[in-house]
Amino acid sequence: MRALLRLRLLAVCLSPAVLGWPVAAQELHQPDLPWAQPAPPPLPVAPPLGQPESLPELLARVLPRDPQVRVAQLLLAAAGERALQARSRLGPTLSISGSKGESQDLDFGREFERKTDRSEAALRWNLYNFGNDAAELQGARRDVVAARESVRQAREEVAERLADAYTGVLRVQELLPRSHTRLAAVRRLVQQVQRQAELGKSSDADAQQAQASLLDAEMAHEQLLSDLDGAQQRLAVLVGGEARPVLPVTLLASLSTDAPGAAAARDAPLLPGQVAVANARAEAARVRVRPLASVLAPRVDFEYRQRLSDRTTPQVTTQQRDGWLVTARWEFPVLGENQARRAENERRAEAVEAEAERVLLGVQTERAALPARLAAAQRAVAQLDRQIEQYQGLLRAGELQYEAGRRSLTQLVQLHEGQFNAEQRRAEQRARILATQLRQLSLGGALLPALGQGPN
Repeated sequence: MRALLRLRLLAVCLSPAVLGWPVAAQELHQPDLPWAQPAPPPLPVAPPLGQPESLPELLARVLPRDPQVRVAQLLLAAAGERALQARSRLGPTLSISGSKGESQDLDFGREFERKTDRSEAALRWNLYNFGNDAAELQGARRDVVAARESVRQAREEVAERLADAYTGVLRVQELLPRSHTRLAAVRRLVQQVQRQAELGKSSDADAQQAQASLLDAEMAHEQLLSDLDGAQQRLAVLVGGEARPVLPVTLLASLSTDAPGAAAARDAPLLPGQVAVANARAEAARVRVRPLASVLAPRVDFEYRQRLSDRTTPQVTTQQRDGWLVTARWEFPVLGENQARRAENERRAEAVEAEAERVLLGVQTERAALPARLAAAQRAVAQLDRQIEQYQGLLRAGELQYEAGRRSLTQLVQLHEGQFNAEQRRAEQRARILATQLRQLSLGGALLPALGQGPN
């Protein structure tokens, strides 16, 4: 009965209302952990070899397996465990101890042997620490936010890296049909020149020039095939599988408001992952900097002990069955350790805040330069489209004029080369436009939603 009354009294004394701990009570009674992660969905299966794969399908298949993403997810789980450690400091600590041994004792001049077999339970609770434990918990939770943003940053970086390799394959795939068309046209021209040479209407120099033009077209086509193989192998290494054909990229952010995923892209975070990570780390570092009064504040601990069993023979004269103790402890290292630790945290917080400003400035600087680059590439594509149309008309007219003897073979070959060069530049500019759009979305924190991968 006495033990039951003591436990009730202990519960009343240690209640948050009596201790004046609204923050601690709030932290200890939160059922949902902010860092809890849902069960991962099953990983998408790679399509059969040779079947084209879109960029969103590729990202959905590769992102969960990418080592950089897995590292960030594991660090997020570790940050969650650290937050649990910081949270546990606000609660009590239960301990059970036991001891067993023998000793030679002297009592009133009489020597005898005493055997000890004792067990004890204890409860310790920190009542006051100037909010240091609560500040550490807040910093740990902001570390969890930073780790979650690091996962998003890792996904964004991997997605951008894969998109860059994907765009390289797409550029060569777009240019290959033009190269086939040019190669077929030059071969027809070579056959035409050979027939005219057989009829005596063309010289051997024209035939040799046609053969040289055909050789140039064949080398350019082989170079494109080599570029395609290299781009596919690079993409295959990043993917960790076999090289597959790619499909044109459709960005959900550029579709109409009724398109699937457009709302997700519109509601995407305004900051990229790297800026969000830097800001969260700066907040965590600033929270951990405690006021100067924390160096002078005491630490108040409550301790309650209850003897569970005691089979000491012979018994000692005085035995303590249970008891409680409140201890206030001031610790001042004479060489200034506490002040130096606080100053270190303050300098680290300032350094992290400066790093966050540097990252934000870099992102803003790059974002400011992208619109002009995008507009220049779009103007170049429009001009090249008109130039290619002009070349097509000139080639149709040039072939008729060559047959009528009003245009030389050199002029006709130059028209073929000029059209193909314009098509090459257009493919490069189109790839540059896509890469710039992807970079804009990445710097705005909307790359993953635009590619149908969600915000995280």
